[in-house]
Amino acid sequence: MNQPASFRRSTAAAVLGLAASAALTATPALPLVTAVAVFDDGPVVARGVDTVTELPSLGMAVVRGDVRALDRLAATDGVVGLARDEAVEVAGDDTGLSGLGHLAWEGLGGEAGRAGAGAGVRVAVVDTGVSDTAALSRASGRLVDAVDTSSGEAETGGVYADGFGHGTFMAGAIAGGPVAATGGEALGVAPAATVLVVRVAKATGTTSLSRVLAGLEWVNAHADQVDVVSVSLAKHRPLARYGVDPLTAAIETIRVSGVTPVVAAGNRPGEVGDPGFTPGALTVGAADLATERVATFSGSAKVAGIRKPDVVANGVRVLGLLPADSVLAQAAGTAMLPGGLFRGSGTSQATAVTAGLAALLLAEHPEATPDQVKGSLRCAAEQLPGKRDGQGLVRYPASLCAGPDGQALDGSGDLTGYEDFDLDAWGAGAWGAGAWGAGAWGAGAWGDGSWNAGAWGAGAWGAGAWGAGAWGAGAWGAGAWGAGAWGAGAWGAGAWAGDFGEGRTG
Repeated sequence: MNQPASFRRSTAAAVLGLAASAALTATPALPLVTAVAVFDDGPVVARGVDTVTELPSLGMAVVRGDVRALDRLAATDGVVGLARDEAVEVAGDDTGLSGLGHLAWEGLGGEAGRAGAGAGVRVAVVDTGVSDTAALSRASGRLVDAVDTSSGEAETGGVYADGFGHGTFMAGAIAGGPVAATGGEALGVAPAATVLVVRVAKATGTTSLSRVLAGLEWVNAHADQVDVVSVSLAKHRPLARYGVDPLTAAIETIRVSGVTPVVAAGNRPGEVGDPGFTPGALTVGAADLATERVATFSGSAKVAGIRKPDVVANGVRVLGLLPADSVLAQAAGTAMLPGGLFRGSGTSQATAVTAGLAALLLAEHPEATPDQVKGSLRCAAEQLPGKRDGQGLVRYPASLCAGPDGQALDGSGDLTGYEDFDLDAWGAGAWGAGAWGAGAWGAGAWGDGSWNAGAWGAGAWGAGAWGAGAWGAGAWGAGAWGAGAWGAGAWGAGAWAGDFGEGRTG
């Protein structure tokens, strides 16, 4: 039956009105965000959550979903916890850069820096890649490309050069050989060791937590081919208490697999960065050899009963090489020093020095366990003034002083610091499901902007970039290699007299 036109018009208006009302009251779509999930025993699925990348040897996966779906996953049996895919900082600083500078091996003694030292030991450098230099090149056979996770996918079989510069400097401090500018002295602590390149950041320096974890996944999956892993990264701890999270879990898994993890303490005084606060890591702070004191910027704290860092090492005015075409070398305010070297400071450098020292110990004692290496380096350290140096300034260990489990060979007790570990405090600070309500996934926390190129870009490394607030929560390296770190102002005429030939302390 035909209805009057007026009835049809009023009915249509009512339908449109109901549709508009429904549209206004419908739950708005939430943006998809990315997280890292850690599992008890194999992957766990939840409605609305997709797996982006599996990290099977670490028991983890990179996942994506909206906050409601991620909350469901966090509350699912078998899920240890979730962590946001957020920023990790390069552990650099440019405080106190007057003076000549030091080669990485200076002050260590023993075989440090000597020809042939570290032969047969493989050190994975998790960083921005490594480029060939006069001190360390692929042609030597001591620089080997392992994996590139900087694009989000694990790639092997390529050449993982360093467009940024940070990784090249660290690799040189660990295993760099002689160069002309040093009068034939080695640049690194273990100049016969092999560096495995684990590139986790692009040429601009941009990366993410998930990409760092993908690099650590390769290290753990190939633990039988790796002796030491050097991690010069420090993520600011967002929670009030220290506790397990994906980075610490990855480092502990790698340690149990037989690889010695050497990790930066970070450059926030009064705090230890993540994963440096991992109980099992050999955590390294920075010392100034000129003053024989802990660097003012070096991080330290008591973590679940354990005093961190474990040790401190040469981390102020360390001399090294940068690729000529890298972001850091080309940054405004960066200056090449006489002889082609650059100079940098931070717990990054201190970590590389200590990784080289661990390589020396393993070259002499190839069956030593990670706890044995950690305990022996701790007991060989020399105490510095103050309370921020852990067991002290690292020195070349004349011998092993710890057994495989880290207990002192003389029966005097634990040398790793584990005996003071407070498991309850560690667990209380963990990131289980209760810590990941909707409020933890606020808008803007997950966007690409949190890892923009500016966080590592040339502008971040310029003059004046290292004020007190320079290490914002979203930055990888807000000026870690600023103009002061690489400048030539401290290099007066005659600074290179002797080419380090008479300054060797080893």
